[in-house]
Amino acid sequence: MEKILQRTSSKHSVNLSCRIEKEMYNSLVKDAEAKGISINSLINSMIKKYLIWDRFAEEMGLIPLTKRTLQKIFKTMTDEQIKKIGREVGGTVPQELIYLSYNKFDFVNLMKVVEISDARFGKVKHNINNSTHSINIVHSVSENFSKFLAETHQSLADTLSLRFTIEHIDSNMICMEFEKPYDS
Repeated sequence: MEKILQRTSSKHSVNLSCRIEKEMYNSLVKDAEAKGISINSLINSMIKKYLIWDRFAEEMGLIPLTKRTLQKIFKTMTDEQIKKIGREVGGTVPQELIYLSYNKFDFVNLMKVVEISDARFGKVKHNINNSTHSINIVHSVSENFSKFLAETHQSLADTLSLRFTIEHIDSNMICMEFEKPYDS
């Protein structure tokens, strides 16, 4: 058996040995090298995405859409429609994923799911500075899509009574901050 995950001294990880097809292994090695990360990190991120997103996608009726499709849909929408749909989606879908993945809707679990969920749209950068979590999403869809993301995240923040601010919004990206409550 080939070691896939290397031994660490962390109490939060385990060693895993398994067999995979050589072609898949070679593809994983190439992808990890292209991203400048270890194969261990790549596999961990794949498993994390599966556990938070993929395993519930079919059950929740989630479907993949191309950016071109999203651009066409959001181009036809008014600000009022975007706000309404964003609030409704933000108030249900991410919360369902959090409850399915962690059984508890709180700040820590919200940040875990937001990072994985938002990665569907493009590049996500998540920085933590004391109690403030900055989430930057480069999606390259449209400004209306950025407005939609702003509304979905505002809805989530409101549910947990978090301070939420939009730092930047344009047709390619949205930058926002969530402030962790003191009691979490």
